[in-house]
Amino acid sequence: MKSKITLLFLLSLFIVSCSGDDDAKSKQFEFLEFEKDVVLPSLNSGDITFLAIDFDTNLGNWDLKLTDEDGTVLAAVLDRVEDTRIGFADKRIQRVAFKAAPKNEGVYTLVIKNKTTDQVYTDHFIVRSKTFNKINYQYVEDYTILFAHSSNEQEPTQDYIYFHNIKNTIQSSILTSGISGIRLEDVSTFKSYDLEYSINSNTKKVEFIISSGVPAGKYFLSVRYNNLIDTYFEKDIVVQEEKMPVISSINKAAFKGGETMVLKGSNFRYNFNLDLLPGSAYRYYKSRTALVFTDLYGTGEIELSAYESDASFKYMNAQATEVNYPIPVKTVDKFFFFVSDKEATYFEGTVALRTGPYISDPMKIRIDFK
Repeated sequence: MKSKITLLFLLSLFIVSCSGDDDAKSKQFEFLEFEKDVVLPSLNSGDITFLAIDFDTNLGNWDLKLTDEDGTVLAAVLDRVEDTRIGFADKRIQRVAFKAAPKNEGVYTLVIKNKTTDQVYTDHFIVRSKTFNKINYQYVEDYTILFAHSSNEQEPTQDYIYFHNIKNTIQSSILTSGISGIRLEDVSTFKSYDLEYSINSNTKKVEFIISSGVPAGKYFLSVRYNNLIDTYFEKDIVVQEEKMPVISSINKAAFKGGETMVLKGSNFRYNFNLDLLPGSAYRYYKSRTALVFTDLYGTGEIELSAYESDASFKYMNAQATEVNYPIPVKTVDKFFFFVSDKEATYFEGTVALRTGPYISDPMKIRIDFK
């Protein structure tokens, strides 16, 4: 009997010991992105931050190694892990800060190792002497992770998806004289692509277009100057290929209120390359899609939602090849406010379909409400 009790006691110790080891282990974390992929040189140690999911808050469970492009190891000290206000599903987004002083321009490699799981993650950021942080284009597709911030926090630089053959405008106040070019550099290979650009005569802003010859991927964007003092956008940018929506047919050209307009074609909803977007396993990334109505007096849109909870979701089929839009009986119904006369008796113009920044060729239509 005594031997049985001893055996049970030892077994219980073994189970407790194993449970303790499991509890001490960190979860597998996911690195999302640096808050700034291009940072300014620093003589003194300061914060460099990145966003993550399931990053162990026990700072002692981590090893950080930071090296420059010559292989020189720099001091990098993990400083804090904070929860942000934003979450994906049941995953809270964390801001992780480490102290470092990368004083020279170049490419820096950060290696993060968890001591309890042996998980290793490696990523890169670059140091440049001049940066800017505002680019825009019409119908932006935004994937900014920290889309909300507190009043005492710095406003995050917007993360937009950039597309082939769409005009982009640098909204930051940068020097527009002496520009020698606009360049993209692949974040992994640093292969470069020179872009078509111009300076808008009215706004005096720099505009550029990413051609189809640039592969979809992630890039550093820079404005190059004749004096060789270049300025870099402080986030890497995601480039995705052109997918133009095409309306191949419409069921008729003249409608009455209460009838259904049927559009058939292809690429009615842009599907992103999710491998290029951070946290895509937790976050719902869908392009914005709309019907675009235009007449002599202007243009307006009816959204075709990507969310099942919205009424307009059911207007498009799952293959994104057909739209069945129920034209309201009256113009006041369902927020259809596009009319071509003061009495609101008809609409005459065109309908097109927009997905992301791309708009199909228009189809002529007329709708009589009375």
